[in-house]
Amino acid sequence: MSHPISETKPPRPRVAAVIWLLIVFAVAFDAAFLWQRAGGAYESEFGGHPDEAAHYVTGLFVRDAVTALPSCVSQKSIAPLKAFGPEAPGGFYEHYPKVALGVWPPGFYAVQTGWTLPFGVSRTSVLLLMAALAGGVGVLLYRAVRVEFGAFAGFIAAILWLSAPLIRTYYGMVMAEMLCTLTMFGATIFWGRFLDETRMRDAVCFGLLAAAAILTKGTGLALAVMVLLSLLLTRKWAVLRNRATWISAAIVAVIAGPWTWYFRKTGAQVGGWADNSGGTSLAFIREALPYYGGHVALAMGYAVLVFAVVGMCSRIFGRGPRVGRWAALASLVFGVLIFQCILPVGFEERHIISATPALVVFAVAGVVWVARLPRIRAAEEAAQPQREWLWLVLLVLLSFPIFAMARVQKGCAGFAPLADWLIAQSPKARVLVCSDAVGEGMFISEVAMLDQRPGMTIERASKSLVAKESQSWKGDNPLPRFDDAKLLAHLTSAKIEYIILDSAIPDRRRKDYHDQLTRVIESNAPNFWKVLESPITRDGEPMYRPLRLYRVKDAKNLILK
Repeated sequence: MSHPISETKPPRPRVAAVIWLLIVFAVAFDAAFLWQRAGGAYESEFGGHPDEAAHYVTGLFVRDAVTALPSCVSQKSIAPLKAFGPEAPGGFYEHYPKVALGVWPPGFYAVQTGWTLPFGVSRTSVLLLMAALAGGVGVLLYRAVRVEFGAFAGFIAAILWLSAPLIRTYYGMVMAEMLCTLTMFGATIFWGRFLDETRMRDAVCFGLLAAAAILTKGTGLALAVMVLLSLLLTRKWAVLRNRATWISAAIVAVIAGPWTWYFRKTGAQVGGWADNSGGTSLAFIREALPYYGGHVALAMGYAVLVFAVVGMCSRIFGRGPRVGRWAALASLVFGVLIFQCILPVGFEERHIISATPALVVFAVAGVVWVARLPRIRAAEEAAQPQREWLWLVLLVLLSFPIFAMARVQKGCAGFAPLADWLIAQSPKARVLVCSDAVGEGMFISEVAMLDQRPGMTIERASKSLVAKESQSWKGDNPLPRFDDAKLLAHLTSAKIEYIILDSAIPDRRRKDYHDQLTRVIESNAPNFWKVLESPITRDGEPMYRPLRLYRVKDAKNLILK
């Protein structure tokens, strides 16, 4: 028997909810993509931050190692993986010396691998991944706000967060901040729900997301501070007797514990911390408190800050019982601040991005609290939602014009033409690149992106021309490895075929070995044939001198002075 169309069953509520969330994700993804385009991310090389190229190249390293696994199975040997050892002659590290696995955990690179295996390793592909991660945070924000304040407020929260200049800057680059924020914010939401409802499912989800956050970036450890602060705020000490609490802790320990413990000192050992003792420092804390406190307060702008303070006071410090989800969100903000002020990893505003979604949630709560004040609320209860919408629109009007006018322009270019030429003309060449950390990374990432890996072999001047005892992650106070005569002999030893010389390095980043290499090339000009120049742009500003590509003459034809 046929059934009339009118009797067709409507979609189940759960299916409809999933479809709606996919629509929200599409809107958030499109917003992130448009902001990326406006900031020139797709036209820029990976030079927005000194770590950007290293993140990209490390992602390629993990991807290539994963693609070697089927060969290990077919050969019943781990020989195909030997090329990925840090000391392997002719291995990945030697060809593309910008791999930092161990300095950073593997989570971000696992996600990159999962994305680039089907979608490729192009610049467009990895930037779309960043837009997708930012869109994921937007969806979580939407859901966190919609539960209490409705769908319109959820959309406002997501779009405000995606439009903030600080946020746009870091999803316009290949950086771990978006994945770390996604996992930390998600873990906080589940922990807040667990405090309110003590369900095993929420505890397990918190454990999984917390482990993922810790395996993405060290900032994920701030979730431990968040948990402690949330218990202090709610005084729900009974959850410590709940089996689910300790199951979630066991999940974190088993998944994230071994890697974190094994590499706990690596950051300090490579010189990547402000205080490389690897421990806390009172001097650092005194300096960090005003720095990170100010950046947390102003990360989303003055309007969001004012309403976030109102929302936090009304939800956390007002009368009545403290709800777990609000306590968890407040604890995330203060937990990230405390963690960054204690751990001496330096001063960069990106370290507090993981606290910003919670600030936006509190800002929406503050707007709604103001709209519900007796002298402001609508006379008729049915008109109150519209009154709250108007106040949310006011928040947008106060924030969005400033956000839109803020200059977030990436604009880093110059090394890609050299990489293209070299791959076309001499794909197996050994090339010495002399620039600052940003420039070296830009060239290495461009070659790795286009190369038939492993192909070209690259030397970084910051390593091969610097005395080993003075090498560090930040490149502070490097001492030249050679005198001028020995440097000339090194360059003309028939190993190095090409040299890329960046003469437009900013003075604050210029080191002695930069000037030494320039001096040796210029004073022995017959031995170095300039084959190509490329204009270089940094942060959207053209530099006054171009990049120069030199061909080193064959050793038997050298002209010595």
